[in-house]
Amino acid sequence: MRLVWFVLAFACEDKISESVHDDPWGNQVTPVSIGSDSLGDLALGAPLDSLDWSSDGAVACWPGNEDVNFTGAHVFYSAYQSPHSKVTATVIPEDSTVDVNVYVLQQAATSYQVPPAVTSVVSCEVGFPQSTDSNPGEPDSAYVIAIEKAYNLLIGVAGPQDVITGGYTLQIRSEEY
Repeated sequence: MRLVWFVLAFACEDKISESVHDDPWGNQVTPVSIGSDSLGDLALGAPLDSLDWSSDGAVACWPGNEDVNFTGAHVFYSAYQSPHSKVTATVIPEDSTVDVNVYVLQQAATSYQVPPAVTSVVSCEVGFPQSTDSNPGEPDSAYVIAIEKAYNLLIGVAGPQDVITGGYTLQIRSEEY
């Protein structure tokens, strides 16, 4: 009987280890929990080679003339959205000189697309200063709503043009919808 338990425990340990290291998002995305606050810095990311995905009709995050708000470094996070919920991502700059923006890609529960390799999403919402193109020190928020289905969320924190460093707090909140 002891041998059976030992073999079973060893097999379970291997499966747990595999699941921790087999993150389908890859190592460029940090998982976060709904209700959490995460400290970050744009210096942990990098500018993307292309923003063409963002204005494609199957993604539609922002029009190409707003790319200037997202040409700095990008840092990626992932979360799981339950059905009947509204999830809000808010990025709060560390100090009054830091300018950061946020976007949320709502994807099917089996989809793990990371920019710039994004071809289609359920929804994309953004938080950035659309009228001024700059708001250092001010928080920005974006939210997505799930009605009947659960979704994978890819949250991007991005600097505007030439901004590749700067600390921030990313808050992820959910409310029943």
